[in-house]
Amino acid sequence: MMPRLLSILLFFTFMTVSQAQTGSFYDVNTVQKIEIYFSQANWDAQMDSLKLAGGTKLLTSRLVKVNGIAMDSVGVEYKGNSSFSPTRTKDPLHIKLDNVKNHDYQGYTDIKLSNGFADPSMVREVLSYKMLRNYMHAPKCNYAEVYINDRYYGLYTSVESINKSFMGDHFYSSNGSFFKCNPLTGAISNSCSFQYLGADSTLYKSRYELKSDTGWRDLVRFCDTLVNRPSSIEKFLDVDRALWMHAFNDVFINLDSYSGGFAQNFYVYKDKNGRFNPIVWDLNMSFAAFTQTGLQ
Repeated sequence: MMPRLLSILLFFTFMTVSQAQTGSFYDVNTVQKIEIYFSQANWDAQMDSLKLAGGTKLLTSRLVKVNGIAMDSVGVEYKGNSSFSPTRTKDPLHIKLDNVKNHDYQGYTDIKLSNGFADPSMVREVLSYKMLRNYMHAPKCNYAEVYINDRYYGLYTSVESINKSFMGDHFYSSNGSFFKCNPLTGAISNSCSFQYLGADSTLYKSRYELKSDTGWRDLVRFCDTLVNRPSSIEKFLDVDRALWMHAFNDVFINLDSYSGGFAQNFYVYKDKNGRFNPIVWDLNMSFAAFTQTGLQ
């Protein structure tokens, strides 16, 4: 037990001293430093209220520093579902650098920071994404230490945002139909399993979150084909990437995903070939930390 604990401590000691001042923001071998400064004395209560109210409502910070690069008037909000709690000191964060002004860091405008909920090892996400990127489209991920008003809040995992910039890098287009597969009202059984609910797109809006300007017709057609004409599915789905997603979920027991009882926590994007591509998200509960299979 002690040698294993020592190895873990040495790993994080190395990561912490390897502060990133230059190089890639998502270099897995370096720990980034993010400093947030609020003018509001009750910033935590304000962010709790904005989060609980629902929707995307960011609190404007006085200053954010990313590896020493200062940017003013940056939007910050709490993110997550079960990983967020108004009584928790270390909540997951979304930092929107261009919320007010045209800021970016190495071309990135959104910083997503996970708090290690249900993963005291802080290893699951970084390791899982690193493996997954060998086989399918997946975000970059590493570590960042976070300070708020000069108080250290801990080590977070920093996961590349799944947005139009990500699509442009991976699919050479960013205007395709794009959905986040998470019910807006919270987890429900078998929510985003692409059941065909009927031709009326409003039947799907409580289950899927549209991230592009249009796309509901494409989603309905995809569900209809998957359920009613599966022999034609290769025209509408990148089957190879879908199979890799299933293989990953099965081997690494990632059940807070398409494969689990809720069928959630992933994105789909329609590429220039007219096929939807799955993009896995939220891997802090891979390696069997999530146990709800949906099986009776």
